[in-house]
Amino acid sequence: MTEPLVSLCVPTRNRAEGLARGLASTCGQDYGRLEILISDNASDDDTERVCREMAAEDNRIRYIRQPKNIGLYGNHNFCLDESRGEFICFFHDHDDRDRSIVSRYVCFMQEHPTVGVVCSDWNVIDAAGERIDSRDRKVPAVVPGLEFITRTFASGRSSLNTPGAMIRKSALGNIRFDEYAPIGFGDFIIWFQIAERYAIGHINERLWECLQDQHSESARTIESLTRDYYINMTEYCDAHLERWPEHSARARSWRATVPRYLFWALMYEVGLYFRYTDGEEPETGSGEKTLFEIFNYRLSEEQFTNAITKLQAYRTGPLQYAVFAIMQLLIELKWTQPLVWATRYHATIRSILGLR
Repeated sequence: MTEPLVSLCVPTRNRAEGLARGLASTCGQDYGRLEILISDNASDDDTERVCREMAAEDNRIRYIRQPKNIGLYGNHNFCLDESRGEFICFFHDHDDRDRSIVSRYVCFMQEHPTVGVVCSDWNVIDAAGERIDSRDRKVPAVVPGLEFITRTFASGRSSLNTPGAMIRKSALGNIRFDEYAPIGFGDFIIWFQIAERYAIGHINERLWECLQDQHSESARTIESLTRDYYINMTEYCDAHLERWPEHSARARSWRATVPRYLFWALMYEVGLYFRYTDGEEPETGSGEKTLFEIFNYRLSEEQFTNAITKLQAYRTGPLQYAVFAIMQLLIELKWTQPLVWATRYHATIRSILGLR
């Protein structure tokens, strides 16, 4: 039986050095039928030279240079439109992955024809390639699509990640990234639209590595991400309701979780503010490190004030009103250790609050 063609999409811009490293694991996959599509988003460094040299050595590589910057999601959409494979993966230019990841994914998709997207657990690495932490999602191998959406809304976390997932092209159809929407969490909307009709798959092994440093797209404060999250998630609920009016109760439930989740996320950032203001090193007390600990950033006074303002706006229910009042009192009394303590045990607190 002929292997299905797999498109490995590499959207890139001005990352010549990381691209050369990332392409090693892309070209080194043990799967036979591959097209490697590199879309260079008008880079002005050595990216074009690196890509043309690699393409000359590997005839599976199709290098396309954009004449002008078409934006992050515009570049992703271009890759989706140009892909010829039955299955599509985004292999971001600076990440690494197991040489068998494509083979493992194809096998999984063939065994589970109802699955539209599959991902695996992953490691988080720094610029030196050292493992900082891991992301073990501990989810079933196959989850019904609507259950996946509900779980993601409740937790604010997805078991899928753009550079680590394989998409069934027939499940994707005409679904594309909204190039005019806020950047943060835009991939969630893609997964949700696929999950409306397909199940979501997961391999509970770490098969790829995600580079995180201060230059990463995700290197932002929680306070700055809240607007992106709120707009993308609430607009998805409205769009879902238009497509599926029979899901009105479900869509209302999803929408109600958005401010609730953002409140607890901002409370966590306020705790980090005092933790780092007191000079503590970013060590966790339980569970995996969050990206916000990994980046070890410091909120400015203006950002801190904005976080407090947004906390007040996102309060829902008596518990959050009470917690907000207690937080204000602790800050006024200059006794912020309880807030700092909560950040060390964020995983336990998330479980208690049902944010899993």
